Amino acid sequence: MKSNSISCLLLASGATLLNIGSAHAAEILVNANIATSTTWSSANTYNLIGQIYVLPGVTLTIAPGTVIASEVGGSLAITRGARINAVGTNESPIIFTSKADVATWTAGDPSTGTWRPVCNEWGNLTIMGRGYISENAVAANAASPNANNIATMEGLTAASPTDTNVIYGGGNDEDDSGSLAFCSFRYGGKVIGLNNELNGLSLGGVGRETTIDHMEIMNNVDDGIEIWGGAVNLKYITIWNIGDDSLD
Repeated sequence: MKSNSISCLLLASGATLLNIGSAHAAEILVNANIATSTTWSSANTYNLIGQIYVLPGVTLTIAPGTVIASEVGGSLAITRGARINAVGTNESPIIFTSKADVATWTAGDPSTGTWRPVCNEWGNLTIMGRGYISENAVAANAASPNANNIATMEGLTAASPTDTNVIYGGGNDEDDSGSLAFCSFRYGGKVIGLNNELNGLSLGGVGRETTIDHMEIMNNVDDGIEIWGGAVNLKYITIWNIGDDSLD
């Protein structure tokens, strides 16, 4: 089984925010799980209300330059079998942040915002895949990576005891959960309890066919990125001003 790799990781105390130059006209409230394949446009901002799941078999596409600006408690989770394609560009990154952050921008333009010494203003992005994991804290799991090993994602709340939307793990290290590129995650995280928090970017059992590069994570209350198993590779990652581990 191939291990995860991370290239050109920058763990810095200060950095330049990814910038974007267009104004955003309309706010779209996202208050229900995403059950059909959907595209989010840079013409709008998207406000996540509560835990939002992209359900199995569904693809969420986010256009370059889109801003996701959420309320406290808002978060986005990609379930096993779902995909996210959030591929920005150097000139038009995709920004995940809070409503409070947007209020500091001039004319809706994130390039005019200033850094703020805050965190914990919304949740995060979580991706759950079917890659091998070795989570032996679950009684039914084997201590070493095994196709039958599964676990419940930290920081998410199951809707019921049988809710599979919060589960990651399996026997497919080639699993494909989509693509992330040129994304900025700002002022997020959520502490639910001891060892139960949302990170800037949470990756559970994510397979190597998933591509993640050119990421910025800043001002998260817990870890910048936390990885549980899988075989996903990351490159060109900047993590700064983090409450716990930059990379876990």
